[in-house]
Amino acid sequence: MKTAKVARALTVAALLAMSFTATPTSSVADTGSAVTKTWLSESRDQQSPFYAEFEDFRVSVSQTQNLTNQGVTVSWSGLGRTRPGEFASNFVQIMQCWGDESGPKPEQCQWGSPISATEALMGSFAANRDLMRGEDPSQAYSANYLIPPPVNQPFLKSYRVPFKSVKAEQTFSFTRFFSSDSSNEFSAAPTGVTGSGQAVFEVQTALEAPHLGCGAATASGPRSCWLVIVPRGETRADGTKIIEGERLGGSPLSASYWQNRIQIPIGFSALTVNCALGNSERRVVGSEMISAAFTSWQPAMCKNLATFGYSQIGDGEARRQITGTTSGSSGLAFISDPIEPELVGDSQLLYAPIANSAVVVAFNIEKNYRSDSPLASQNGALVSELKLNARLIAKLLTQSYRADVPGGNIQEHVKDNPRSIVTDPEFIALNPDFAFFQRGLEPGGLMVALGGSDATALVWRWLQNDAQANAFLKGEPDQWGMVLNKYYRSLELATDLEIESFPKADLSTYRANELTPPPGFSTLDLRPYTHDMLDAALASRRGDSKSKTIWDTSKLPASFVSGGAQAIGQRFMIAITDLPAAKRYGLGVASLVSSDGAVSNPTMQALNQAITMMPVDKESGMRFNDGQSITGSAYPWTLMTYAAVNTCTQTKPALADYSDMLTYATTQGQVPGEAQGFLPAGYVPLGENDLAKTKAVANALKSEGVSSKCPSAKPQPAPTPSPEPTDSVIEPTQPEPPTQPNQTIYADSFKTYPDSQTMTGFALLLALILAVPGLITGRLLLASVKRRRENDSVNS
Repeated sequence: MKTAKVARALTVAALLAMSFTATPTSSVADTGSAVTKTWLSESRDQQSPFYAEFEDFRVSVSQTQNLTNQGVTVSWSGLGRTRPGEFASNFVQIMQCWGDESGPKPEQCQWGSPISATEALMGSFAANRDLMRGEDPSQAYSANYLIPPPVNQPFLKSYRVPFKSVKAEQTFSFTRFFSSDSSNEFSAAPTGVTGSGQAVFEVQTALEAPHLGCGAATASGPRSCWLVIVPRGETRADGTKIIEGERLGGSPLSASYWQNRIQIPIGFSALTVNCALGNSERRVVGSEMISAAFTSWQPAMCKNLATFGYSQIGDGEARRQITGTTSGSSGLAFISDPIEPELVGDSQLLYAPIANSAVVVAFNIEKNYRSDSPLASQNGALVSELKLNARLIAKLLTQSYRADVPGGNIQEHVKDNPRSIVTDPEFIALNPDFAFFQRGLEPGGLMVALGGSDATALVWRWLQNDAQANAFLKGEPDQWGMVLNKYYRSLELATDLEIESFPKADLSTYRANELTPPPGFSTLDLRPYTHDMLDAALASRRGDSKSKTIWDTSKLPASFVSGGAQAIGQRFMIAITDLPAAKRYGLGVASLVSSDGAVSNPTMQALNQAITMMPVDKESGMRFNDGQSITGSAYPWTLMTYAAVNTCTQTKPALADYSDMLTYATTQGQVPGEAQGFLPAGYVPLGENDLAKTKAVANALKSEGVSSKCPSAKPQPAPTPSPEPTDSVIEPTQPEPPTQPNQTIYADSFKTYPDSQTMTGFALLLALILAVPGLITGRLLLASVKRRRENDSVNS
């Protein structure tokens, strides 16, 4: 943010004198769809060798309806304790399956592609689809399960439960449908000393797992699927008990184990909504902070209003688009920081509050304490509380821990710093339980998104206004002697008021051995960017840091590859993301601690309190977070998102459509709920005064004089370059008018696309966009923090 923008803000005293009431909407659309089911709710044979183990087993699932690609909490009780350090017995296996109303069959389940690190802690075949002949007296070892033997070994007999897709494609080679990188299966989830456990399971739709088809359109609505939980005790399939030191083996798809399953139907929100032909189509662009809300609203608005195609772009680019005069520019942009007067120019902008949320540090950490510690009995449970102060976040963002630098243990500039945040005395002082963590367990860096945004700018403003973090960013060591990574000293991170991205400035490389060609892997291999904050949240849920540091000569061409996701029970992931994404994927959210010791969490009360403390920009009337005015227990990373409408570049019908959108956003769009059309978790409903402001803007957009102060000049289309002269004359031909396809909103894509072949073009475009991080090298990383200043210079 520029200094002038802060200077234009009203004083806190003036702000408090203003009338503001942050009263959330009280009505709630959905009451929740949690389900609890006991093992005995199904018919069970009391003579079964498993009966005594599982008769008290019960499972609860936090949400079973209106699902999308998200995390749901699966909790259980009534099982024995999992042996520490391995999955030998008394664990739970969770999978997603398709099937009819009676339930799924084993071949209809996404299972058999475990994380290698987890599989290594389990018994034979326990994480697989493979069957050992004779181990299960209830299992048929028929031709249906016989894997076709190799030509040179015709008498070899190996058995496996085949996978059958929702499109009736059946195969033993199921990796063509899913792998350890894409499957959501929970090979094993541990049970604690109390006999209970908890896991957050990633539900997948037909977009992530088309072979399951969950949520795909059918004649009766979105296709339902099944969540299957298989308890594993200490009893083998043949009814005998394992002995001490032995691991329970056998696939959960094998008949005897499969009979012990608890299956719970799960329903999905529609993945696509066909908008009526003839709907007016309106572009809106802007901040990722609105993405979850707009994705929920978009299908509902499509049915009755215009078709709004949302493009998620950087906030700075959104400000430039909304104030531009090029034909086709969006007339509405979602932003959190005000627009500079020199950029506004002659544009007449109206600003409407539309969503309140927050940036957060989200985490997915499983307790893994040393066996000799007093906390060892908690191993496998999820860490629920994490405290981070500004200086710790500054250390993570500047690659100042050895683990975040290629070859950090031998790199001179960081070799005296702690290995990771877990070995930092400052972190342990705030989180004393981590002093008992197993040696070597550490986060795969702090995951951050590529590109610039107001959310990122807010993080830096907060760090700059914290005395301890500011001193560290200037190069002053902390009291334990840890220092800033030298490659970040020249970036002026403590004073640059225009920084809006997360630079990765350490250009060190490292070769693990002589087989790795020089120069080895770099920062972007070890600690790569995520595509956006949602991607960071999803990667954290999956325990995948995206790190690629293993040289694989089997690739063509040879390249660095990932070693796989972290093992279940040993995951340690942290990421900067937005609160809706953290809620969506069931992540924990860290408390933020200021230098004066104030602790804050992103609760509804703390966000509403923060909004009352925000200064107001005099030019636009927007509340914005300057990184210093929010104090005490109010959450300092709170952001308000505004819809900025340019009344001079749009036609009256377009302004009327934007008015209808704002009206929807201030009515049903502010009601919290799971279903499409409502306000997703992670947002705080607008207060009464902000609702009134947005309704006033909606009314103004339909008024006769809305464009009366606009310049008379009409927007001009971008110039078309003249063709090169040729010797021959080509007669122009009249092109055939294009056909208008039915428009389909892809509910999780944030955009509107025509059906069929247009999606192929989009896929190619998306592939190019996602390849960008791999093209960023060398000094371009150092220059990233100056991008906005250079763009401002060009525009002026």
